[in-house]
Amino acid sequence: MLNRLILPVLNRCEVCKKSESVHGADAGHKYKRDASLPEWHGWHAFRRGLATNLYRLGVPDKTIQAILRHADVTTTMKCYVKTTRPDVKAGMEKFETDLENRLSDSNRTVKAALPASAHPV
Repeated sequence: MLNRLILPVLNRCEVCKKSESVHGADAGHKYKRDASLPEWHGWHAFRRGLATNLYRLGVPDKTIQAILRHADVTTTMKCYVKTTRPDVKAGMEKFETDLENRLSDSNRTVKAALPASAHPV
């Protein structure tokens, strides 16, 4: 999942928006990672971000525990869910909206570059 889905979206060229894995010498420019996208910081950071976002969305603590497959809800809430001040939350919501817009643009670019046979029916 990491190499197939996550990294291709996060590691794309700043110029042509192609993922690093498909960026070739025929692109006419040297690959440069798009610094406006977040960097991958590992599965623990991913799980902590997932837990925190689920909590912010109002998902019950026990449900988050089940999703993360923790034996004890205390581990989930103490080590994985990070609460934030309202101004930090507002900033992250703005960031999420911007990221969603960028990912939508990226997906449209990638789909347009794929042959018609690669598009889902």
